[in-house]
Amino acid sequence: MLPIWRVSWRNITKNSRRFFFTLTALVMGLTLTTAMLVADRTVKVTFAYYEELYAGSADYWIQSRDVTFQESAVKGVEEEAADVLRVLDKETRLMVGEDRDVPVRVTGVSKWETDLLKLPLIEGKRGGLVVPENAARLWKKGVGDTVRFRDLGEMEITGITGYTPWLAGPTDWDQAEGKSFRVMMDLRTLQEGLDLRGDISYIRWEQQGGNSLKRYEEQLAGTSLYIQPVVIDDLRNNDVDGLYSVFTLVSILSLFISGFIVFNMISSSVMERRAEFATMKALGYSAFHVGRLVVMEMVTLSILATILALPIGVWSADAFVAMLLGIFEDTMVYTLNWKGATLMSAAIGLVFPLMAAVVPIMKAVKTPIMAGIKDTEPRIKRSGIRYGAGGVFMLSGIVDHYAGTLLFLLGLILVFPLILGGMTRLLSPILSMLLGYPGTLSAGNIRANLRRNANTAAMVSISMTIVMFLGAVLASMPAGLEREIRETFGGDVHVQFEDPVDSTFILGDRHGIEDLAPYHEVLSVWKTNEGEQREFYLKGIPPGKEEFSLFSGYEGMVEPGHILLGERAFEEWGGEIGSPVTVQTPAGQKEYTVSGTVDTSQDGGYTGFVAAEEFTVDFGWDRSRTVMVTLKEGIDPDEFRSELREAYPTALSSITLEEDAITSAQSAFDGMNDVMLLLLLLIIGLSSIGISNTLLMNILERNSEIRTIRAMGFTYGQVRKMILGEGLLIGITGTLMGIIAGMMVIWMNDNSSMTGMPLIMPWDMMLYASVAGLLLTLIASGVASGMKGSKK
Repeated sequence: MLPIWRVSWRNITKNSRRFFFTLTALVMGLTLTTAMLVADRTVKVTFAYYEELYAGSADYWIQSRDVTFQESAVKGVEEEAADVLRVLDKETRLMVGEDRDVPVRVTGVSKWETDLLKLPLIEGKRGGLVVPENAARLWKKGVGDTVRFRDLGEMEITGITGYTPWLAGPTDWDQAEGKSFRVMMDLRTLQEGLDLRGDISYIRWEQQGGNSLKRYEEQLAGTSLYIQPVVIDDLRNNDVDGLYSVFTLVSILSLFISGFIVFNMISSSVMERRAEFATMKALGYSAFHVGRLVVMEMVTLSILATILALPIGVWSADAFVAMLLGIFEDTMVYTLNWKGATLMSAAIGLVFPLMAAVVPIMKAVKTPIMAGIKDTEPRIKRSGIRYGAGGVFMLSGIVDHYAGTLLFLLGLILVFPLILGGMTRLLSPILSMLLGYPGTLSAGNIRANLRRNANTAAMVSISMTIVMFLGAVLASMPAGLEREIRETFGGDVHVQFEDPVDSTFILGDRHGIEDLAPYHEVLSVWKTNEGEQREFYLKGIPPGKEEFSLFSGYEGMVEPGHILLGERAFEEWGGEIGSPVTVQTPAGQKEYTVSGTVDTSQDGGYTGFVAAEEFTVDFGWDRSRTVMVTLKEGIDPDEFRSELREAYPTALSSITLEEDAITSAQSAFDGMNDVMLLLLLLIIGLSSIGISNTLLMNILERNSEIRTIRAMGFTYGQVRKMILGEGLLIGITGTLMGIIAGMMVIWMNDNSSMTGMPLIMPWDMMLYASVAGLLLTLIASGVASGMKGSKK
């Protein structure tokens, strides 16, 4: 007797084409799943790495309401620290060429060899002058070359570092118009060069012993200094979860399609071998032995698909991570975190095909002995129940919830036999006219096995629907972001000074300014509803002028002691409106009552807003560093920025235009349409494999019929036309209903309060999907009609 695994291998490869289609579908589904899992883990670890790179081993840091302070002011605190890093940030200018200078923000550090400062050096050494690789590339400078500062003279570049939040700066010359380059040097060199002896911007230290935060606050009481814990919170600097969810949905859809193909394959195999199973039982084999044989076939297929898919998936994850991190302006380095994710994907690959084959396996187990003599399988029609349930589910789509969309799609699947039957009757005359009598037979063959063909067409339809919906979301997000930025940016230009200023005195009489308003913000630590520490910018609500609004979606005044949370911060907090949230402010730890959630473009919605009095009264900040400006009609913002740079060459930290914020936000979606087109081809291609698989099973089940019509004079070409007609009926119905369903899903979500933004109909995606769907249907039908069975 042959080993069971050899028997299983013979059974699943007996029909090589069906085996190839099923294996290919499984490999594609598992490849995408592996890529998504590895990419998710890698991106999260990469962001955490760069946050830790910035935080180092620091436990606390001290800043001043006056921006800078004397080193001697914190000697008492420093004595209790295990390690201390003093830092001074100052703006200056750097000469690029003979007649051009650019803004540069110089960071002076008191020591280089410390766990408080981690630099990913790629060339040269620490100490002296260290520049990021983007700046070195744009300046066309390398280690050993000299650069000339306006206030510091010439200095030699001693090291070049990769991306680090410490030195994040422009990546091209357009960004350099509103964003300063960043470099790092010795603290004493910077202090002496700018005649700022003893001045620092902040200190970071690693705690020694068990002193509490409250103890440090008591030591700093009565001074202009305040303390904050150092918290690693990568959510503040990135928001890729929504984007990643899109691709996760694609991987789930791929698994769904591949599972459907596996289900079809094993179902067909079980039906073909009913007599074989009946004979086995007649010879003394139990139901367990029959089930074990079929399970072993699926295990063999699963193992083979998993072995093939995992390395391809890891390779795909590398490309996917590069695409995701490419959204951000700086070049991030990463290492694929593939081990744990690959093990999880392997588990999915081994278990998922078995789950998809549960029903066919149970049918094989329950095969009666009499099945070897005649077809004893009961044929129960439950079409009425199926169509009724489908209709109810489709009507549930009007429910204003994401579950309504899922129920609508489920209902569409249930009523698809009715849809395919109707389309077959509608298209039958056209097929007969185009293909002749083979076209008439095609329509009859579709109706003869309506359930299976309808399921295949439904698979195509759902794929088209989801791809269209994703296309609408990606097409709408840039427009939605632009609208939100224009509504909540606050003026036309944000000007940030090096030191607190009387903005009215400095900017009030400048040409081109219509109005201005100062506002305060401070990086603060806060706690989620589960007690986890997070970090965001706490912002003071500016004067009640519509042109300076920083958020929307909340009417009325915010009283002292209350806070508004941006949508992302509110979601991460996890509490309810009216509940308290704990925030570490410059005045110490404080509980604010959450008055509501707001829509804002500030920090991607990961922020909080309090009354302006909180800063001026409680925090003791009577002056501001940031000023919002509205320009008079006809004033060019770029020219206004250039004039400010010339007027205040070293007094400004940054000048951000509204258009800069829009460009930066929309740049995250550059190339997304190309990626979606690629995913479209993958999904539609996977669906076409399903069509080929279904047509192949139809052919195998009708071998005797095909031989009969061939004996009656049907040519091979006519048989191919018949099969081509069946594929076209499935593909056209699936594509057409996918477009209609896609439009309905887009419309439902466009009118839903859950979506949060109007959706744009993706007409280009619809065209590409239709062409790809019909073209791949023709290819799939052509492949299926070329099978050996169709030539008999």
